[in-house]
Amino acid sequence: MLQFTVKSAKMTVGKHKGQTMFFASQINQPKITTAQLEQRIVNMTALSRADIRAAITALAEVVREEMLAGRSIDLADLGSFKVMSSGKRVPTEAEVTEETLKTPRIQFFPKQEMRLQARAVTRAIVREHEKTAKPSQPGQNNP
Repeated sequence: MLQFTVKSAKMTVGKHKGQTMFFASQINQPKITTAQLEQRIVNMTALSRADIRAAITALAEVVREEMLAGRSIDLADLGSFKVMSSGKRVPTEAEVTEETLKTPRIQFFPKQEMRLQARAVTRAIVREHEKTAKPSQPGQNNP
């Protein structure tokens, strides 16, 4: 479940300039550690923790090498990583040079099943004056 608190900000531009507007701000959730990930995979498979650690380390190295070479990496049911860069717009063709290219960034493209899982996550607004969060239905926006 994703949890949010309600925050406010005084608008400085736009049609609501000078007004205080309210918005939901996501509460940071704890991360699963590498050790926890390893242990969960050990519990789900017949592999040893050392095998899992070696596979994760090797996967990270292969992903780094392939991205450095400019190739995308397909990680089965998870999705794909791809290094992307675009060029700044300039008036003439002759002005298009390596210096006009923007800094490369890594993008992740999840597979359809992963995108559907994200839509199924429940969300809740946690208000300071309420003791419990009221979750939304999966895939439904809270007003």
